Amino acid sequence: MKKILVAIDYSENSRNALHYAFEIARLAGAGLTLIHAFYPVMSPPAAHSATDVIQALEEGKGRALLEFAEQNRKTLTTESGEAGRFDAVPVKVIAKMGGSYEKILETIERHNIDLVVMGMQGGEAVSQALVGSTTISVMQKSRVPVLAVPEGIPFNQFATIVFAVNLSKLSTGADLRFLSNFVSAFKANLQVLHLYRNEAQQSTFDATQPLQHLTEQFKDIPYTINFGLHADVARGIQRFIRTEKADLLVLVPQKHTILERLLDKSVTGRITAHPLVALLALPSDTLQPKETNPESMVTQGQL
Repeated sequence: MKKILVAIDYSENSRNALHYAFEIARLAGAGLTLIHAFYPVMSPPAAHSATDVIQALEEGKGRALLEFAEQNRKTLTTESGEAGRFDAVPVKVIAKMGGSYEKILETIERHNIDLVVMGMQGGEAVSQALVGSTTISVMQKSRVPVLAVPEGIPFNQFATIVFAVNLSKLSTGADLRFLSNFVSAFKANLQVLHLYRNEAQQSTFDATQPLQHLTEQFKDIPYTINFGLHADVARGIQRFIRTEKADLLVLVPQKHTILERLLDKSVTGRITAHPLVALLALPSDTLQPKETNPESMVTQGQL
């Protein structure tokens, strides 16, 4: 992992996300790219070229963004009590006129981003479905992992990481190397959680093959497999997080229709509505086989 994208809107929540990003970048030897998407408060004067005005706005907001990054680098270093803690982390900035969702996805592709870090605000399933959540939308569309940082939850070393996964969807082509490398970098305790919704699932599901694949994917890290029974998967996951005193939850979000989100069917949506810890969302195609070439596999395997 070499390039981390951080979405900034100058809220306290995005400052908290920036703290997470600095800590991860410091440990992984990665660089940060901060992005701020905006819309102008008024149309450009008729006597001026719209292109020139937009460019001037982006340059001005880019300078403000860089100042924000450096000020927070100093503040976070002071708060850590460790001189020069983040000095080695390179920072770039991008300010673009347009919607946050579109500009984040565009930047992921254009700058070969490896991880996105964003703030996350809670909200009921109905409001998330109707108004839309930028963070959830990016999670569902991003080809790289997205770390969603809850409002009001400060960074804490990722000592215990919970990977909640439906093992029945774990194919032999599932690529979990990013997670393996992430866990290894933080020297974390990985807890893999599979929840059955009912006893029928529990009695008929054969976990032999997915467990064998986990052994292959996680061969370089210690981990524990946990099985449980809970009709409400989201609540079951949250209960497990509390029990294990986890610092990070890892999920693979699945796409849901607006009706399913209105009916509170999305596990990811329900957890982001009432987050207990930071959430690392792996790309939606992580569990399914996909075509990869040797060069891309090496790149994806680096942290």
